[in-house]
Amino acid sequence: MSLSLTIRCAGRTIPRLLPGPQTLRLRPLQQASPRGWPLSKTPYFPHGRHFSSLPPGQSNEAQVPPTNEPQTAQQQQQQPPPPKQRPTWRTWVLFNLAGLSGVFIVAVVLRSINSQDGAKNSPINTTSFSPFTITAKEQVSPTAFVLSVRAEQQKLGQNGESSSQLLQRSWDHGLWSVEIKQPQLQIARHYTPLPPLSGSCGNAEGEGGGELRFLIRKVDGGEMSTYLSKLRVGEKIWLRGPHLGFDVARRLGDAGRHVVFLAGGTGIAPALQVARRVLEDYGSGVEISGQEGKRKPTVSILWANRYAADALGRQQQQQTRGSNTNNLRSSSSWFWRSATPTPAPSGTINQDLQTQAEPTLALQIRELQLKHPDHFHISYFIDEERHFIEEQDLHLALTNTSSLTSIPLPASPSCTWHSPTQLITLPDDNDVERRTSPCTCLHNNPSSSSSTQTGAGANLICVSGPYGFVAAYAGAKRWFGGSERQGPVRGMLGQMMQDEGRNWLVLKL
Repeated sequence: MSLSLTIRCAGRTIPRLLPGPQTLRLRPLQQASPRGWPLSKTPYFPHGRHFSSLPPGQSNEAQVPPTNEPQTAQQQQQQPPPPKQRPTWRTWVLFNLAGLSGVFIVAVVLRSINSQDGAKNSPINTTSFSPFTITAKEQVSPTAFVLSVRAEQQKLGQNGESSSQLLQRSWDHGLWSVEIKQPQLQIARHYTPLPPLSGSCGNAEGEGGGELRFLIRKVDGGEMSTYLSKLRVGEKIWLRGPHLGFDVARRLGDAGRHVVFLAGGTGIAPALQVARRVLEDYGSGVEISGQEGKRKPTVSILWANRYAADALGRQQQQQTRGSNTNNLRSSSSWFWRSATPTPAPSGTINQDLQTQAEPTLALQIRELQLKHPDHFHISYFIDEERHFIEEQDLHLALTNTSSLTSIPLPASPSCTWHSPTQLITLPDDNDVERRTSPCTCLHNNPSSSSSTQTGAGANLICVSGPYGFVAAYAGAKRWFGGSERQGPVRGMLGQMMQDEGRNWLVLKL
């Protein structure tokens, strides 16, 4: 048989029937390799032809004995996958807890977004700044002006309240303020709105109009005051609030009969807020059936300004003092400077105010003097005239007013509303959050049945103005625990409270 025929029939020939030298030619898989060379499991065949001496249906790989070499990818694919482990009860519990936690977080986020959106629907809210339109800008002195603004849209808030209703609740509370934003520098400052103008002062809408007025004094280097001074009528301004402060009526209580207010510069705005709350909303002061009702307290304002041009209403007061000298209170120099005018008939008030070419703020002060001649007094102090609020002025203000009423009960040390000790540690001036706290003065005073004492309450001394003004007369506020607290009473009022101020409560605004 020739060699070529032998090669063609190699697949059909049994290896053991062939001679030894020809077997090596027909079985290239079993050719010897030099020592040390690794044998590949996939043999190389030239010309792409595979030779095998095994019968058909059998594979060379099946005859290869097992070795310690790692399995190839093809063999790993042929192996059956390991059996899957069934989840235990712990896995099931953890899976469900994770699902419930996700649902809870989503619900909280959606509720927060909805509440914020509801608050933003109100023209003025404590969550976000809302746009207001400047309706008027009145220059009342060379350095001060009154800015009037109104909400752009009368939307309803989350509780169904309009802006007018929300502002009315703020006026009913008494002391409150709003924040005004400077959009370029992204800063905000608190400003106290002036009381609404009545019809006699040029605003027939009164409190229901939803208009806010701010007394602003331009200060050199002041970012906010400089920004506001450049705005014109028709432009927008951004407000956030209202931020409610001290509840003056509740701190006066049943026995508080007087408020002495030290105002520096634009601090006259909260002073007029207190006067409006105390004089117009507190009570009629009429005794019925021998029982003393809630009589109207007296408000005495000591207003200090740097220049005479900023003392609005002072010129008119001096003219009234010259023409009504015989009708003025002259019991002390302090009451002489307050220059309370002679009560005028109610029908002549409007005519008298309309004939005066004065700023609206001066007319507003004048109107309070005419409407409440026995309960509203204002004294002017001018720095450029070397006329400052001194200790004798404070002493006269306290002594002349304390004799008008009976003495309130001594405040309980634990009373949130009338105790000076508790006032020092209050974290802020928001009395709304403390409205559920009861007054404990009557329960802790066994002498509450005394005829010389009318009940629980306190007379108030309020100090408002620049930081230096407040620190000089009542001591600076103190920061503690991330909040601004009232701190102890220092300055000029500190010693006076120890000597004669046991029934007075000092509020730093």
